[in-house]
Amino acid sequence: METVLEEATDAPPTTPSKACTLDASLPLWNPRAATYLSVLLSPAFSAYIHMCNWTTLGEDDQSLEARAWCCMLLGYFVAFGVLLGVSDIVGRNLAPPVSATIGLLAGWHVWGGRAQERYVAVITGGAYTRRPWYGVILAALGVLAVLVVMVAVVVRVVRG
Repeated sequence: METVLEEATDAPPTTPSKACTLDASLPLWNPRAATYLSVLLSPAFSAYIHMCNWTTLGEDDQSLEARAWCCMLLGYFVAFGVLLGVSDIVGRNLAPPVSATIGLLAGWHVWGGRAQERYVAVITGGAYTRRPWYGVILAALGVLAVLVVMVAVVVRVVRG
């Protein structure tokens, strides 16, 4: 039964036997909603949410993988912002093409986000306590604002 369940869902390589012992009161953010929000708030936001969910589920390996995605994506977007700001100074477009950003978004969904969506659906059957979004979305908007201000300061300092 376990192998059929794993093959049918592409669940992470962990034992789905946790489905029998999973406490329905575990607070999780909806992983599918997190993936959708990555379009608005960046895939780094979605990776962070999935990292927190994996930790709550006790899946440390998956949590580390989501953390790696989060750090990589944050680095990409910081570099993107700095290159965009420097582009204005040097008069050339140095920022990566939009297709690279879309590729990262698609890559995160395929190799990072989709596994948790399926895993949570299988082991909880949709019966889990949903964590509220307002606090984490406000925090993400705050981080985004800080990054924008940092890029603006760097551009201002470089311009002299």
